[in-house]
Amino acid sequence: MMSQQRRSRKSIAPESIKTKRAREKLKKHWEEQDRLITPQALEDTIDKIHKWIAVHAPNRVPLKEKGLRLFDQNQNAVNCSKKVQEIALRLKTGQLVT
Repeated sequence: MMSQQRRSRKSIAPESIKTKRAREKLKKHWEEQDRLITPQALEDTIDKIHKWIAVHAPNRVPLKEKGLRLFDQNQNAVNCSKKVQEIALRLKTGQLVT
């Protein structure tokens, strides 16, 4: 089993120059984004969000008559899709082949 894993690792083609460049470019972009996230930048963004909410307050629809909860601690779980139910049944009966 172990020698099989080693062989499969060795059979992977080396990374191309184009892929290496893309990886480095993405890494630099992420590092730049990390530098932009500062406490002051977060405060500015919070202020912008509050202003946007205040400006658009007259357009809000009141939901006082409806019981709306965003997070219900999984008290009302969503039903599984038919596809997931079929896979679960196949797993349970041992018919799922990978």
